[in-house]
Amino acid sequence: MRQVVLVDFPLRVASRAYQHREALLREFAIIAIGGGKQADVPKRLLEIATVLDDRYSGLNPEADQAVETASKTGAEFVDLRLQVPERIKTDTVDITPLLIEVDAYCKNGDLLTLETPDDVRAFWIWFLLEFVRQHDGDAPLSWREFTIPPGF
Repeated sequence: MRQVVLVDFPLRVASRAYQHREALLREFAIIAIGGGKQADVPKRLLEIATVLDDRYSGLNPEADQAVETASKTGAEFVDLRLQVPERIKTDTVDITPLLIEVDAYCKNGDLLTLETPDDVRAFWIWFLLEFVRQHDGDAPLSWREFTIPPGF
């Protein structure tokens, strides 16, 4: 296992990001059931989301508790220390092309779930990049100091 520190984890933005993720997964599940050409991206996202949820959920109950406690007190940010498997970088890099496809699929405008809002998109980029950066030995980068790198 490897430690990843998320500095100034943004509670409100993260909450909106998770809500958007859940709404998208629900809508993609309906599309996947319908099948056809339009179901390819939704099916792949659902499959990968299931694998990653099985692999990573429940690993950090202390962090989950810290988020819950901070949210109840009205905090805007919280620092989190996560223990993640060594394969976190590989999983993150492997899922990135699909996430780009999903983003393009959502921009098409044929969904009830809205296109990813800019702050939510920035959150996901920061969140996922922190696992890759810290796996490579870089120091944690605070959400408040983060800017989206060129090309994203």
